[in-house]
Amino acid sequence: MNQPMIKSVNGWRAIFALIIVLFHVGISGLEELTWAGVAFFFMASGFLLRLKYPFTQFSRGEYSRFAWHHALKLYPLHWLALALLLLAMALVGTLVIKPGVLALDVALLQSWSMQLSVYYSYNPFAWFLSTLLFCYLCYPLLAKWFSPMRLHTKGIILIVLAIIDIVVLGFTDFYGRTALYVFPLVRLIDFMIGMTLADALSGAKQFRVIGKSNNGTDLELIAIAALSVMVMTYRAYPFITPWSDAVIWWLPVMIILLTCWLYNGREGFIGKLLVSRPLQWLGGISFELFILQSLGPIIYNYLVEPVLWHFGIIDFANMVSNDLCGSDIYLLHVFILPIDILIAWLVNRLFTRPLHRLLASNGN
Repeated sequence: MNQPMIKSVNGWRAIFALIIVLFHVGISGLEELTWAGVAFFFMASGFLLRLKYPFTQFSRGEYSRFAWHHALKLYPLHWLALALLLLAMALVGTLVIKPGVLALDVALLQSWSMQLSVYYSYNPFAWFLSTLLFCYLCYPLLAKWFSPMRLHTKGIILIVLAIIDIVVLGFTDFYGRTALYVFPLVRLIDFMIGMTLADALSGAKQFRVIGKSNNGTDLELIAIAALSVMVMTYRAYPFITPWSDAVIWWLPVMIILLTCWLYNGREGFIGKLLVSRPLQWLGGISFELFILQSLGPIIYNYLVEPVLWHFGIIDFANMVSNDLCGSDIYLLHVFILPIDILIAWLVNRLFTRPLHRLLASNGN
């Protein structure tokens, strides 16, 4: 039941988490990889869950334990992040309590709303936990009813779901697509694709070509090329914008996951970078980094930036930024990243790890 850890997947988590945080602090040119990263997180979750829990039958007790275990992975961190953000907003005078919205946020139900002010409420990144929780709760049911189907049957189901997704997105405006971007039923398709890929790979190592080379450098380069081609295609052909949130990244992410699985333990040049200690360390705190990234800008804007202003650094950075790209983005905003990383590491070290040890000692 327990599969060896696929370290390169953890490395990709680190890469995409860094890209997402840098995009959110104002670094331009990372939009496409941010969308690809979110698709990767959901597809990798389904993929890894299927490898770890290859069951087709869950008793009521097993389902309860599974649901309880995975809920405890999400709710405590979510509540801590929410409490820290509410405290920070109260201290800087920006906190406005809306009881109904806050209740949905606390319960991790906000992503079911189609209103931007709800699903991007107090912690705008907690929608990910809300949607991921739904995928977790669906997994035992999918393992029982969906995974045992023949591969071609699952493929047909996924193609039908993909077509529905493509048609709906094609006839939806920007605000509607933003709501669908976080909506659990839409993101469940990503999750199911990851699950199906894990099932399809059960006999992949018997192929005569794929996975038989000494290391994965060739396939790793193909994965990078597929991702790069899709980025360039999006930039060259804006008409594919309605499907840029997830659909166009399915194939590149599948190639990435395929590569990670086939060459686990015998990575090529790129894989060796992914399994290096710095990226493994960062991958280990990527969950906290993603969820807590709203704290970094608050700390930077109210504590760091005023100090830098006194040294004339902000004015200089703004002047350089305007000269280079005509924008108002301060180059020093990149310093939000180390703040976020420090917060994520402290929470992982002082909260997440002790909580997991406590749960493990109690048999959960």
